[in-house]
Amino acid sequence: MNGNCHFIFGASVGTAIAMNLDTIAVSMPNITNSPEMATLFVLGGLVGGIFPDIDNPVSYMGKLTVPISTWIGALGELFGKTGAMHRGILHDPIIYILLLTGSYFFCPSLCGFFMGCVSHLFLDMFNPRGVPFLLGVAHLRLGKIKSGSTASVIFTWLCVILTLTAGFLL
Repeated sequence: MNGNCHFIFGASVGTAIAMNLDTIAVSMPNITNSPEMATLFVLGGLVGGIFPDIDNPVSYMGKLTVPISTWIGALGELFGKTGAMHRGILHDPIIYILLLTGSYFFCPSLCGFFMGCVSHLFLDMFNPRGVPFLLGVAHLRLGKIKSGSTASVIFTWLCVILTLTAGFLL
């Protein structure tokens, strides 16, 4: 998926969560039901949705953070992660699940950001390359939708519609 797909899907995940903060706050006391927390979920989903591609200097996020993305890209090249092969440690779901869990306990305001990162990885699992798992020991693939294709845009919009519909219905 391209940056636009990740951007819009991350925002929809953050929005769906923000719409349900009243329910979430009851079962998860570290998450508060406030306009500030709702805003953090939406913005966090938006930024987190494109963040994992910071390891690719030619991606949207990579272009926004040129010195950092160039350094991370050069580091990735040492391990053979270039171009379409850029998916290194910043695409490992285990890392973000651990960070999401830690942020819930120690810094709940970052939960939206890490949910956005997880949304990014969800979309990338439908790419032929998939995402690395367990620090690259295995790859998770759920489909063969090529990045930038019409199918990727359609799939993303279906995910957005389903996510927002679920957010409204819960």
